[in-house]
Amino acid sequence: MRFAKVFFNNLLLFKGLYVRKNKFYLKNKEYEKIVSSISECFNERISSHISSAAIEEIKMLKNAGYFIILLSGTLSPFVDCFRKHCNADVGIGTRLAIDNKGIITGEINGIHPYSGGKAKIVNHLVTEYNIDLSSSYAYANQYVDIKFMQMVGYPVATNASPLLRLYAKINRWKIAEF
Repeated sequence: MRFAKVFFNNLLLFKGLYVRKNKFYLKNKEYEKIVSSISECFNERISSHISSAAIEEIKMLKNAGYFIILLSGTLSPFVDCFRKHCNADVGIGTRLAIDNKGIITGEINGIHPYSGGKAKIVNHLVTEYNIDLSSSYAYANQYVDIKFMQMVGYPVATNASPLLRLYAKINRWKIAEF
């Protein structure tokens, strides 16, 4: 009984991990159709719900000369829609692996921009775009993002989860609500 209890408790703890590491729910779908559906969904249902304060924050930083990079664990077509919507310079999301016929394999292509993967991607971006992290901002809403938030001079906990909010308070990071 003890084994069963430990097994099921651990199973529940990791239930979302498997889904994050792959995108099997999209397996065998045509990539271009998925991108088209995402774009349509973004334009019709999502864009109107984006906080105007968040857009203004991005606009203010861009006007101050900052290079705006959106980094998210969500699918890259969603990130690209948001990048265009807020006029960001670069958008990086979860890239789907596709075969030579344009069919999604269900796997993730490249580094998954989630948790520690974001820090790895930031290190690549620093080299590629010659970024000074000490004068950079990072916005995030989950505790798993602290690895990359600690890399910048100005971390901002945005619409933060309770654990990230607590961590931000302890470390005197800015906390914002959009």
